[in-house]
Amino acid sequence: AVVMRRIRPIYRRFPQFDFAPLLTDGLDKRDAALARAIDHAVFRRWITLTTVIDAATERNVRKLDGSVGAALLVGAAQLLLFDRIPDHAIINASVEWTKRESDNKRAAGFVNAVLRKLTRLRGELIETFDAANANHFLRPDGTAYEMREPIFTDDIASATGFEEKVFARLQSQVGLEHANELAVNAIVEAPTVCSLPSGVSMPTGVKQHIDPHCFLMPHDVDVAEFLSEHPDVRIQDSTSTKALSLCTLLRPLRILDVCAGKGTKTKQLRSMFPDAFIAATEPNDMRRQTLMEVASEHDVTVYTEDTAGPTEPFDLVVVDAPCSNSGVFARRPEAKYRYKEKTIDSLVQLQ
Repeated sequence: AVVMRRIRPIYRRFPQFDFAPLLTDGLDKRDAALARAIDHAVFRRWITLTTVIDAATERNVRKLDGSVGAALLVGAAQLLLFDRIPDHAIINASVEWTKRESDNKRAAGFVNAVLRKLTRLRGELIETFDAANANHFLRPDGTAYEMREPIFTDDIASATGFEEKVFARLQSQVGLEHANELAVNAIVEAPTVCSLPSGVSMPTGVKQHIDPHCFLMPHDVDVAEFLSEHPDVRIQDSTSTKALSLCTLLRPLRILDVCAGKGTKTKQLRSMFPDAFIAATEPNDMRRQTLMEVASEHDVTVYTEDTAGPTEPFDLVVVDAPCSNSGVFARRPEAKYRYKEKTIDSLVQLQ
């Protein structure tokens, strides 16, 4: 219900919507985890799911009422990506929610009919998918449902959740083989990579990353609890940790971290240069709130439009400019929806 409630008002705006955190207040730990998993699956596979729903109805899926669209997306995501929830429970939950939330008296019957049609379209679960097979509903673990009719007929764009124009742009830039590789990689569940400051021992129960200063966090670990138990650990990809390795031989007294985000690199700079004056900026309000918490804990000055400065030169300026995130489609599903010429052009201006 909390996922459908979040999707309903933004359903017809796809892909022009923000990705604010899902509110799970009032849910117990297990229900909150399930809600986040469903939410993640819907937003990662939105285009794939609507393509399958299209095959089960003659209606224009994009023009459906928000309540109906949300119920179908959440139901379809569970039917095709969640193996431990019975079909009847999934369908019943979507139908009952539609009865409560939609003004259209026929909407619940429509949702029921479409989701039941999906269960008939869904064939055998096979161990290895073929990305080029129009009958295969690709799943992030490498398995696939063999659908009973060809649904994904536009190469692998819709099967992996890309708009046709976006995939065509990607193909023109990197070639078909590499574009296909990026598209398939975009549906894989990316591991949580963590980095360690120099001299800090690796926690037990984790898997070593190819980078000796990084490790992979198990999927079933409660991230908040883990970070509380290991305050020196940073969630950070290995490529990000290597960026500051360029600075290891420097001895800056004044450092400015521009576009600092939530302060991951800022904390890294503080551990590298404990005696330096460090300042940071971040234009995004939500990210800056987290940065302010990091700043108070690590003796960092944050410059905003409401504060004076900087007024003196810096020895080292670190600029992590906003980018397309096309290198991390798997980790940031919204990136593939925004990978368009107009977006890229505006991004260049922003940088």
